[in-house]
Amino acid sequence: MDWDLEKLTTVATFGAAWEARLALARLAAEGIEASIADENVSHLYGGGVVGGIKLQVREDDAARAGEILAQESPLSELYLVTEEDAQEPRCPQCRTTHVDYESWPRSRWTCGLCGATWRDEEPVEEEAADLVTVARFRTPWEAHLARTLLESHGLDACVLEDRFPPVDLLTGQPLALNRLAVHAEDAAQAAELLAAAEEGAAGSAGEG
Repeated sequence: MDWDLEKLTTVATFGAAWEARLALARLAAEGIEASIADENVSHLYGGGVVGGIKLQVREDDAARAGEILAQESPLSELYLVTEEDAQEPRCPQCRTTHVDYESWPRSRWTCGLCGATWRDEEPVEEEAADLVTVARFRTPWEAHLARTLLESHGLDACVLEDRFPPVDLLTGQPLALNRLAVHAEDAAQAAELLAAAEEGAAGSAGEG
């Protein structure tokens, strides 16, 4: 796309580069091409640049882009993984915690969602070495937005997708099985960034 030949309209401004990139990703997912302006200036002089970091689109896309960005934050459905969550027994097939242990006579685990069975001594699928899950999401889209946030802060992250997640049999809601993972040494910082993003989203929703 040749932005030089296009007349662009600023549809939003941001104080941080990662916020602008999240918004850009949201528009791209809806088929709207966008560009970020003044990001380099922000890197040089910090987040207090007059006017902020600008998100710009074609004039014809401005109205629709504004409607999309006015919707609630895509990070509102965020499930941070705690140490307690990590210790909880999970199904090796679908990764749900809806599991039951039958102590006698079979001494095995049974998944209440996918029906898988396994024993404690059997090898269970684990994440790649040195990777730690820091959050779970109901859709891959939400997980990749969070990955963009972490990468904008210099953290390597990956998404382990479940494109057709099982649903809760009681509520009918999809389970948060799309996992966002980072290197173990980055887990604490990643959790702080995600928690801050969640608090910011909640604050924006309250103001609305």
